[in-house]
Amino acid sequence: MRTILPVKVPEIIELLAAINSQLSAANLRNFANIVEAILAISAPVTTLSLSRFCRSSYRTVQRFYALKDINWQLIRLLLFRAFVYQPAHHYLLAGDETTQSKAGKHTHGIARFYSSLLKGPVRSVSLLAFSLLDVQTRKSSLIGCQQLIKAKPEAAAAGPGKKPYQPKQPVKGKPGRPKGSKNKPAQEPESLSYQTLKGLLTLLKSNLRALLPDIKCCHLVLDGFYGHSAYLKLALDNELKIISRFKSNACLYLAYRGGYSGKGRPKTKGLKVDVAALPKEYLAETTHDSQAKVHTGIYHFEAYTPSIKGVLLKVVVLVHTHQPTGRVSRTILFSNDLTLTATQLKEYYSLRFQLEFDFRDAKQYFGLSSFRNYKEKQVTNAVNIAFTLCLLSKILRQKMREKYNCPTMGIADMKVLFRIELLMEKTLKSIKSAPNQLLSPQNIANMAKFETIHL
Repeated sequence: MRTILPVKVPEIIELLAAINSQLSAANLRNFANIVEAILAISAPVTTLSLSRFCRSSYRTVQRFYALKDINWQLIRLLLFRAFVYQPAHHYLLAGDETTQSKAGKHTHGIARFYSSLLKGPVRSVSLLAFSLLDVQTRKSSLIGCQQLIKAKPEAAAAGPGKKPYQPKQPVKGKPGRPKGSKNKPAQEPESLSYQTLKGLLTLLKSNLRALLPDIKCCHLVLDGFYGHSAYLKLALDNELKIISRFKSNACLYLAYRGGYSGKGRPKTKGLKVDVAALPKEYLAETTHDSQAKVHTGIYHFEAYTPSIKGVLLKVVVLVHTHQPTGRVSRTILFSNDLTLTATQLKEYYSLRFQLEFDFRDAKQYFGLSSFRNYKEKQVTNAVNIAFTLCLLSKILRQKMREKYNCPTMGIADMKVLFRIELLMEKTLKSIKSAPNQLLSPQNIANMAKFETIHL
């Protein structure tokens, strides 16, 4: 029977001591062993490959992945509070979705989701994540995560032998608005993306108030998909101000500066903004990238837009000109925080891309792209373990940089160090009375079990 040894890396023991209130002693030890194995593994991260590097058995790893009711968001927040949080720093809350294609048919939550990389819908799982971005250090700490689950179609829910529900075709009437109809109050979208983001954001804000009541975080940064009134209202309901972007052909109107005519409701919209011919009075600054040969003009003004009615917005237009070809592209950013400068709005939105690096690390190093689990609890734990390793690895990497005096150490370098440490420990245990037995076939086979399958 395999002996289960506790993790021996002091840095991991120190980190996981901050979350001992969320896991039992046995589960905390098993999680520490899994963390050490993921950081040392060179193969794709699956429960089977983890068991070869892990100090816990294959069955123990499987049992940990099958645990239910683990509050992963609270675990990440406790780690953030203990090792990352700086009370004097200003933070942004950034959210985005990512997809991971899967070949199986029975993976929990698998459906056809749009992939921006593949430019079309793919059979995959979709995940919504939130990250706290430190404005001063420009580093991301991934905190919240929720899987998007599509409802089953009506045909599948009806069962065999039953005809799917077919809505009646509307009868065509007279053109125009029906006589006597009244305006209906605005309703929040019923889309899967909105409802998932709403639930996760509400839970995350509640946990932040409880654990970090003094955190300086008042902006929600989202990409252009979320740039309309429903998400602005959602941000305001959670005491946040939104930062997002419009399409390059957005319809914008300057604020009306004239007087009141004395009849009707006062005007709010003024002249329509021609984004292709912005006046120089709106120019805040210019930058030049000599390597890419791109000249950028940064324009800013206050405007209204039909997609967000009645709200005056701070708008920043980035006009990029490629000097060799003369091609021009435009990026339109906006926020309902009128106190932001053009530089601040541009910098805050650019920080959102740090969340994309977290997605990349989770897929490339921590098993988000390679897990083989398909049941609900196993998929939830596999995804959250990968995202938790994103935060843990950043804390560990900083400690390892100081330990080995290597300021430029990356994730791949750190994983090599953990793997070498495990191999050296195994090697020292293999040395017996005679040193020449170190290269015996038995010792070599024992060392090779880390990487081979059939030995």
